[in-house]
Amino acid sequence: MKTYSIREVLENLDKMPDSWFYLPNSGWNLDTKGAFSLDSRDFPADSTDYLPPQVASEGWIETLDTPMIQDVIEYTDRQLPSAKVEDYFEAFKYYFENDAFMKF
Repeated sequence: MKTYSIREVLENLDKMPDSWFYLPNSGWNLDTKGAFSLDSRDFPADSTDYLPPQVASEGWIETLDTPMIQDVIEYTDRQLPSAKVEDYFEAFKYYFENDAFMKF
């Protein structure tokens, strides 16, 4: 599966797959690479073949899906009209850790 940096995802979300974004278990920065899952409905119920291989080999974890990442970006833009990718990244991490939008 193709990998993308967090920066690429946040700056080009409209070009990303509509699925869950997986990342290493810790130590994220804007250059950290992750991968999107495939659509699990296209695989047998007991299959994990839709997951990025790094989930099994490196312990990658499910973070946010594409629509939720879009919501995080839009919420950040409403608060910070001149938001930068670093702001989106902080908001992304905050949402992942707290299941809530970040207040700037």
